[in-house]
Amino acid sequence: MHYIVDKAEVSDIDDICNLIYSRCLWFLEKGILGWELGYYDIKYNKDYFVEQMNINNLFVAKLDNKVVGAMLLKDSDRNYWDNDDESFYIHHLVTDINLKGVGKELIDFAIRNCILNNKKYLRLDCFKDNRFLNDYYKSIGFRNVGSGSEVDYDYNLWEVNIDEYIGFNKSKKKY
Repeated sequence: MHYIVDKAEVSDIDDICNLIYSRCLWFLEKGILGWELGYYDIKYNKDYFVEQMNINNLFVAKLDNKVVGAMLLKDSDRNYWDNDDESFYIHHLVTDINLKGVGKELIDFAIRNCILNNKKYLRLDCFKDNRFLNDYYKSIGFRNVGSGSEVDYDYNLWEVNIDEYIGFNKSKKKY
């Protein structure tokens, strides 16, 4: 499948929110620690994503013009990281639960943006006890660089050194 990744438009916001709602349900159904219905989908609602689209880089992945994934790519993250100007930070990475490879396509797009913008790292956080996501990030070349706790959120910090990531994927002829 060929996914097209591009900046989100206002017309994509409902689809992004629907993907998040579906992912919240999926976490619940699978018994995986993750985004919770009634919190995540309310705190990060349409207005939030329109605002983020206007001040940051909100991207969508599409398949046949249908939104099948999304992510917010920020150049700072004061909540979890000591910020520097050498990093991009992924938030709200969400994909259609029925499709494979969308998350990797979005992450590869973020890597290419890091290269184009001379960023040294791509960083993200996820639930510390979410084995599914932690195993996934490790399998695609991210390195666990710490953990922390904030109110009801115990998290792991993951990062990719862009130069190392390119080397990690050279055998796959990605770059």
